[in-house]
Amino acid sequence: MHASSNTGTLKVQFVPVGRHRREWMWKARDEESNTISISGQRFESLTDAVRDARTQIPRDDDDGPEAA
Repeated sequence: MHASSNTGTLKVQFVPVGRHRREWMWKARDEESNTISISGQRFESLTDAVRDARTQIPRDDDDGPEAA
């Protein structure tokens, strides 16, 4: 299971990784589904992954990436 958010033409996916899928990472994709950015690290919680994505991904709106 993963959570995603659409922010204009940018799709952010939060993907469970690691042992027993207890860690998270994020990927950002453009509208053609090409990966343009990846977290490069694992986070202990989905909240931590979302927080990191908000600081790393440029956005034009105030909503930013959110988990579903």
